[in-house]
Amino acid sequence: MNNENRLLELIISALSSNKIVGIVDRDIASFGYMLGLKAIKGDVERGKYVWIVSYDPLQSLFRDMERVGLNYEEHLGKNLFIFDVFGSIKGIEPGMDGVLTLKGYLDDNVFIVKYQKLISEVIDSLKPEEVTVLGHLESGLCRLFKNPVRVQRKAWNLMMEVPLKISAVRTYILPECPAMDELVYFCSDLVVEGLVEGNRRRLIVTKGGGDEP
Repeated sequence: MNNENRLLELIISALSSNKIVGIVDRDIASFGYMLGLKAIKGDVERGKYVWIVSYDPLQSLFRDMERVGLNYEEHLGKNLFIFDVFGSIKGIEPGMDGVLTLKGYLDDNVFIVKYQKLISEVIDSLKPEEVTVLGHLESGLCRLFKNPVRVQRKAWNLMMEVPLKISAVRTYILPECPAMDELVYFCSDLVVEGLVEGNRRRLIVTKGGGDEP
């Protein structure tokens, strides 16, 4: 078993214990964030409720899901739901079942208020007992909000306060949003970092891994 597969097992084990996992790419080309999609793939395929919060254009997310072999079209609107933050801010209508956006005027404060209402509506509608959450490329916050750290802290506080079991993976690319570095470490039980050394891509555990690589 190679290092990436061992780390994937470690992440999946953490999620099964309702922990928070942070995956930090310190280089744009390290692609550690793909581990987040691989980690939730099994939950989606088993029919568990999975909520993806996407900060990049939907087509980028769909391409990444295809790369890890996740047939999102089969599950969208059933047990897989995507909150399209990028589309909400840009006013893009998804036109797809299972893809949710916020309508109308949005700034940092209004976004949080409307996001809280959306979470409550989804929970009331689905009545899940537990949910796996993926924050896909949260570094996109720096392109979308004036105070990305404040928005992210409030958004995750809302998610963690819901009355059900939550496990979560948060992925981001450090060079795109350096301000979020400390927040991700503070809020995560397990942190995996991706980096590039010469021509070699490496994935290492920097928090919460015990004796794992």
